[in-house]
Amino acid sequence: MTTNGVINNAVKTLNNIFCIQQHGCGTSCKIVKCWKWDIAQITSPQTRRYIKYAVLILNRPILQSNEFIKDFWNNATVRITIDGGTKQWDRYLSNMPEGSQKAMKIPDLVTGDFDSITEDVMQKYKKKGCKIVHTPDQNHTDFTKALMELHKYCQENKIQMDNVIAIGQSSGRLDQILGNIQTLFLAKEKQLLNPNTKLFLMSDDAISWLLQPGDHVVSIPDDTRKHKRAWCSLIPIGETCQSVTSSGLKWNLNDQPLKYGEIVSTSNTFDGSEKVMIKCSNTLLWSMRVPCLLGQ
Repeated sequence: MTTNGVINNAVKTLNNIFCIQQHGCGTSCKIVKCWKWDIAQITSPQTRRYIKYAVLILNRPILQSNEFIKDFWNNATVRITIDGGTKQWDRYLSNMPEGSQKAMKIPDLVTGDFDSITEDVMQKYKKKGCKIVHTPDQNHTDFTKALMELHKYCQENKIQMDNVIAIGQSSGRLDQILGNIQTLFLAKEKQLLNPNTKLFLMSDDAISWLLQPGDHVVSIPDDTRKHKRAWCSLIPIGETCQSVTSSGLKWNLNDQPLKYGEIVSTSNTFDGSEKVMIKCSNTLLWSMRVPCLLGQ
């Protein structure tokens, strides 16, 4: 690759991650670097075709619309089913017409300690040509270990991943839900992925991710912000967020703390703005409803 090509790729990556926000007092003001979040990279076929992304299937029923899943799965750069998630994926495919089943690409990796997958399903995907990766370490969840294997795969194949999306659910066992959130933290703290790769949790018609301390700009699609049952939330996980300031929400925060036992911002919604601006002193979990995932 030429030097210009390297520079262009670097600029593309930075533009995908950051935007530059200038304070309103003029050109002499300090320039602020903001994290930029655009879920159209996940939900829009036209937008995500320019993005390299991985899809991970966790061990929960897949409830998103067939139209969404078919395109989302087949156009992923890497596809992984995790332990019992392979069984869930196989069950999902079995409900499709035979022609549609054949059009679906096979997983690149099948990972896990394999305590939640049946032998017949395992052999079925082995015969299809999937790479089977046994991850017996009990000090980490199968989700966490799958991210480790994904990172290895990307390094071996020289892939710079933009986004990683894990499909699961936010209902069921609370300990597993909290374990998934723990994996979001581990991915950052233990550098399980490339620092520029964004990690998302998708559950039914919602998408969640961590907001690191700093400034964030979240683009809100029309169908999301105008939905009659739109919702979003800002949750402090593991520690108090000493200061949160926002705009674009129905109930904004102005240099206020978020803390369990006092105030947390659940069941919030949007004020109609195209973007939500958030400044936080500590890590927060951001979640939002994305109705198009269910075809609404």
